[in-house]
Amino acid sequence: MDKEDKDEDFYAPDVPPPRKTPIIPLDSEELSMDIIKKVEKIDTEEVKPVIIHCERCNKNVLIPIPKQAVLESKKREVLINYVHKNNINNDKHCLVFEVDHDFNILLPKVIDVIISTVSTPKKEEIDKANKSSAIRYVIIKCEKCEENIHVPVPRKIIEESKLPKTPITFVHKSKKDDDPHSVILYLDNHFQDRDTRFPDILILYLFPYWLKKKFCFTCR
Repeated sequence: MDKEDKDEDFYAPDVPPPRKTPIIPLDSEELSMDIIKKVEKIDTEEVKPVIIHCERCNKNVLIPIPKQAVLESKKREVLINYVHKNNINNDKHCLVFEVDHDFNILLPKVIDVIISTVSTPKKEEIDKANKSSAIRYVIIKCEKCEENIHVPVPRKIIEESKLPKTPITFVHKSKKDDDPHSVILYLDNHFQDRDTRFPDILILYLFPYWLKKKFCFTCR
């Protein structure tokens, strides 16, 4: 796999360490009229809008949460991944947070995202990437795919992280061509998988191109 193909297939931006992200009340005076109009438009029986300030975008982000998936969940808190980008610099990243059945937002933070647009790489491609200075493949078991998947982790993310375990979201699809879904990896500085979490709801906004729709909800 040459550099051009690698840049097309996998994307992961430079990231600062994740930090807590402030939540903005829907009746806050600091909200712009544009966001207020969007809130009124998507606030329906099916969708609950919430607003979180994204530090990577440096702006308030409106997130549409599918109500049914939250209300019918047997979990007390539902884990959500909201993947989006900053249109100014095309920086793709995600907000990870939990929401309870009253739609209170818990523990929001910004983390890196890697988006796959290809099938499982061949062994020679993995060996070549692992020997390079740019990518290190990490193998994990995906609950939805029900198989081992290869996650192409840019070395720079781990090497520059000050965290003992660095969280990274990997968005992908299975060989069966199911809906896209995500897994959160927590990697140590040796690229060892120290923990994995599978979000209950994945919300993708505007990309990647294979979605062919503005929003995509994947609920477990």
